[in-house]
Amino acid sequence: MYVRAATAEDNARLIAIEQLTPQGDQIKLVSERQDYFIRAKKFKDPILLVAEDDSRRDILGVMGVGPVTVRLRGEVVRGGLIFDWRSNPLTQTGLPRHMLRLWQAVQKEIKSQELDFIFGYVKEDNERSVGILRKYGAKQVESKEFLTMPVHARFSKDPIRVSKVEFGKAVDAVQEHTLLKRSFGNQDFFLEMPRSAQMKELYMFGKFSYGNSSLKVWDTNADYTQRVLNMPLLYKVARPILGAGSKFLSVPHIPNIGDAIRVWQLYDLIIDQPEDLFHILERVRQAARENNVHYLVTCMNAKDRGYGQIAKKAWVRLKYHLFFIPINDLPIPEAPTYFDVTYL
Repeated sequence: MYVRAATAEDNARLIAIEQLTPQGDQIKLVSERQDYFIRAKKFKDPILLVAEDDSRRDILGVMGVGPVTVRLRGEVVRGGLIFDWRSNPLTQTGLPRHMLRLWQAVQKEIKSQELDFIFGYVKEDNERSVGILRKYGAKQVESKEFLTMPVHARFSKDPIRVSKVEFGKAVDAVQEHTLLKRSFGNQDFFLEMPRSAQMKELYMFGKFSYGNSSLKVWDTNADYTQRVLNMPLLYKVARPILGAGSKFLSVPHIPNIGDAIRVWQLYDLIIDQPEDLFHILERVRQAARENNVHYLVTCMNAKDRGYGQIAKKAWVRLKYHLFFIPINDLPIPEAPTYFDVTYL
């Protein structure tokens, strides 16, 4: 077994491995993408390595790290986001060794780029990855939840205020970064540099504002597909009943096995007045239905403003732990930290 840099020739095999590693327990979803390297391309000088079998040339596992420049306790530092760290479930023999070898090889690359620390978001039930991270001295900083809200029911019943929600397809990069810095600049992991114009052009659907409150929508449906592999029995039974009722009432979307789910990610939530949130969400919901989007998702810490309001509306709440490994002498980040949507 040896470790090497991933190449374009690995694309089909890496996509196949991803499709063998669905997320979720009772509700199982598998991510599908045409270009496996799409996440790596979001970063400058990304690290993406694969472990390959000597004899059969099977890819045993893959691991990526994306360099980012962020603030930590007010100081500008360079870190590496761990992403696409997964193993091939069809090659189980000696699997922990392969994962450790990948980890060790990635660490060498990280040192060559002079990164100050490594961090990553790991689903709370991913015991294997958590075990490896802790073995190498990772500290759990906080827990974040991906809150999923259906778009069948109204968030606000005040059409006048909803009509006052402003929408813009584009934003001024400098002004927007200044606004974000005012709202989130004191949080650890706040991005020092604005998002690239190319990234916003590819994925930012637009910004919704009401007064001094706002949020933005990230739309990756053209590049990512979430396909349903399994649903709880209750959902399977309820689906035909709700399907019949949809002719008369607004009901939640319950997909069939094999259906693709369209999702919008909400990010950079700035909440001035608590009641503003629901007026904005209602306008987003209307736009989602116009674009055949089934669910709205946002990543939050329980201390974030607006968390309680959104958590009450969420049907699914997936918890991820943020792990931090300092390479140089750095303080542990304080929660809540800033989550950048480009990490998705």
